[in-house]
Amino acid sequence: MKKLYVFMTALLALFAINANAVRILYSENYEAGGVPATWTINGGTGAIASTEASNIFQFSLGTNNGRSAHDFWGPSIFEGTEAEYTLSFELRFDALGDNQFNGEVAVFADEGGSQMINGSLNGKQKDWNPYAVRQNCLFSLVQTNNADKKTEWMVNPTKNAEDALESSKIFIPKTGGNAATWYLVTLTVNTQSREVSYEIFNYDTQQAEVTGVKTMDEGASLYATGLYLMAARRNSVYSIDNMQVYLDIDYANQPVIALTGLKDTERTYMISFLEGETLYVKGTDGQEKKYEYDDVEEGNVFYTTSTSGQLSAWTKAGTMTSEVTTVDVVCEPVVLPNPTNAIVGATEGFAKTYQFTIDNSTVPLQPTIFMDFVFEGEGGQGSFTLDNQTSGAKVEVPGKGTLKITTKALGYASSTSSVVNDIEYEIKNDIDFQHMTGEALKEKGFEAIDDLNTVSMSGENAWTGRMRMYFSIGSDNYPVYGFTESADDYAATVKGYTDAGAKQDTPVYAFLDGRGYADLSTAEPIKRHLLVPSKLTEEAAKTMFAPLVLWNTAAEPAEGAALGDDVPAVKFNEGIGLICTGVKGDAQSGSIAVNNATLGFDGLTDDDLVVITKIDNYGGGSLHPQFAAGTDPATAKAEYKASHIGGVVSTVKGTETFQLYRIDTAINRILVLSAKNSTGIDNMNYNKVVSDHNAPVYNLNGVQVNPNALTKGIYVKQGKKFVVK
Repeated sequence: MKKLYVFMTALLALFAINANAVRILYSENYEAGGVPATWTINGGTGAIASTEASNIFQFSLGTNNGRSAHDFWGPSIFEGTEAEYTLSFELRFDALGDNQFNGEVAVFADEGGSQMINGSLNGKQKDWNPYAVRQNCLFSLVQTNNADKKTEWMVNPTKNAEDALESSKIFIPKTGGNAATWYLVTLTVNTQSREVSYEIFNYDTQQAEVTGVKTMDEGASLYATGLYLMAARRNSVYSIDNMQVYLDIDYANQPVIALTGLKDTERTYMISFLEGETLYVKGTDGQEKKYEYDDVEEGNVFYTTSTSGQLSAWTKAGTMTSEVTTVDVVCEPVVLPNPTNAIVGATEGFAKTYQFTIDNSTVPLQPTIFMDFVFEGEGGQGSFTLDNQTSGAKVEVPGKGTLKITTKALGYASSTSSVVNDIEYEIKNDIDFQHMTGEALKEKGFEAIDDLNTVSMSGENAWTGRMRMYFSIGSDNYPVYGFTESADDYAATVKGYTDAGAKQDTPVYAFLDGRGYADLSTAEPIKRHLLVPSKLTEEAAKTMFAPLVLWNTAAEPAEGAALGDDVPAVKFNEGIGLICTGVKGDAQSGSIAVNNATLGFDGLTDDDLVVITKIDNYGGGSLHPQFAAGTDPATAKAEYKASHIGGVVSTVKGTETFQLYRIDTAINRILVLSAKNSTGIDNMNYNKVVSDHNAPVYNLNGVQVNPNALTKGIYVKQGKKFVVK
């Protein structure tokens, strides 16, 4: 386990520093909580994790394609510095990608911050373009792009004559779960000799595992401006701690004061300073104390008070005195915020699903805030309690009544709010994409195209290649679709898709599109239908699935282009739903040009709720019901197909837009709900904003933009903001 190294003390384990301290130019130790504003996350999640030793920064990819994060502190920290400086950070590989192997950790010296958002990887080493090959890369660890050697990381690799990466030094870190080891990466950069000396130190063994010197090319920048992390596809997790840039000179550094404890009116602060310095602390009671480095643990002083006022600290080293660090201490109970809520599900009547989100970013120490719910149904009907829920919790309210919410966290003052659930809805429109037949689609202008029935994982074939559209039947129901052997043989045959070595008491999956069949050729194909933009009239786009309006074919086309050339085709997977191809114009294949089709409605108001049900991840977002053992497979299949299998549900107001991601996501169902109202004037939409999908779209600078070419960002339509991710 990593020792309690907080703030700048980790470097002292390696260097025999003289009696005076080093000068810190930049540092991050995450003890105050919250991801520093210098970090940019280009996919995945960046968060502060608390351990027994300290707070650390973690970049977690999740089940996504490879994406990056970078920490850019910029060149200004080096103004007036000497010819040599040192950069160090602690690194741990908690998990490596399980599908691709193009991870990287790099220190860059680019003026504008990292420009590497993600990496291209098509299964060959030469296709991976890491930061390492860029001129301004000071140091890089690049994962060997080979499934058999994925634990090997090349140190400062270069490209050979075959355009493949190679390195004379290999670093093999201990990774994964409890085996993951903390390493200290230290770079000493001499801006005159243009040499970067590097060392990777193992905290467990207390030995350096890799050392060397990299000579930078003439013209390359030598001042480190940031750290770059590339997480390889699926489930990579990297941890970083104690990032620092410093000069090895005599200096009295300004101490750091971080709030580390809060309990009612009591506050605890950690004050950190370096070896060679003497710390002076003036408490909120006006008393001043002096601390020598050897008299405290790892250069950290803990100050606890229940008196409001100012807490000040400064250091001395020889004849030098640092600037004073001062914080205002307020010893009053911290009242937790109330959550915000949104309706994310509704049915005819009073029943709804609310999602509650609570923001802890402005709460000191950013505690995990829990919520307790008490629903008091009208006449006592449907009353319930639900305790200890966290942000993002979805609460199903069965009928009319009041839902009370109490927020709580140890040491903080609770708050109470309520939601009155008194609006009754009725179905206004029900667009059932999943159950539209090929005949019905043909009448609307769709044409049948080739079926999907392949094991290929390329593009849209992944709908069948991944084979995630399934139902399951109890495990004693053998044989299943041509399998005549035992449960163990069946599990071995489909190893990787059901639990290997499945026994009689575990479910066995019978898949609609292949897995569970003796031969894929006997599997049920996915029938597809296409409506190309040149045949999609403006009127049809508005009325075909009214009130939903398909992507905006009425937008002004580019000069010389025909109407619809800059929008993707409308595609259907029969039995699944509506899909955006992502390929512009009438072409059925090619490079993805539109990641998200923006959809909206005509004639709805803010009072209307639209429940959107999708299936994402090539079927991974479908509902997977399990039937009782002994159920006839044909019966199970029929029931499965008859039900709505979309498992990704969101709700928007009738005047809002939403996005449909290309290829791997399908709209399963659109349900429009309107509030029952007996007053005629409200039913006339009097003085209300009525949705117009063809209304112009503006960016935040007020510039009108093409709605069919929206990149990631925030836009405004009919006075409402919406986000394209």
